[in-house]
Amino acid sequence: MAIDWDPVRDLRNLRDRVDTLFLDVLGRAATDPASDPPGAWRPPVDAWEDGEAYVVRADLPGVAPSDVTIEVEGGVVHVRGDRLAEPPVSRDALLRAERPHGRFALALTIPPSVDPHGIEARQKDGVLEIVLRKRRAAASGRMRIELK
Repeated sequence: MAIDWDPVRDLRNLRDRVDTLFLDVLGRAATDPASDPPGAWRPPVDAWEDGEAYVVRADLPGVAPSDVTIEVEGGVVHVRGDRLAEPPVSRDALLRAERPHGRFALALTIPPSVDPHGIEARQKDGVLEIVLRKRRAAASGRMRIELK
C-alpha cells in the first residue's frame, strides 16, 4: 500500500513541530501542554521587554473580557478563558472549520524583576495586553549618608 505524498500535510506537520519547539524553548507555557483541558487551544502571543516593563499581547478575537481570568500565583501569570463557536453549526452542515474555539489557557513565567502589584491588563479590539512593570531598582554600590 503506497502513501501519496502530500506537501501541504508535510508543511503543516513541520509548522506544528517548530511551534512546539518555540513553546518549549521560550518557556511560554509553565505547565505541561498535556495538562491543558480537553479541547484547549493556545492563542498566539507576542512578548517583549521595554525599559520599564515586559509586555505580553495575545490575540483573543471573539472573547469577551468577562470570559477571561488572569491570576498571578507562584511567579506565574495564568490566563484562562473560553471562546464559544459562533454560530453553533451541526457537523453535517459544516464545510470548513479552522477557527479554534473552546477553553484556552496560558501560563507565563514572570522574571523576579517584575513587581506582582504592578501588573495591568486591558483588552481592546480582540487583543489582550498584559503589562508587567519591573520593580524599581535599589541604589547599588556604595552610598554615603550625611549625618545631621
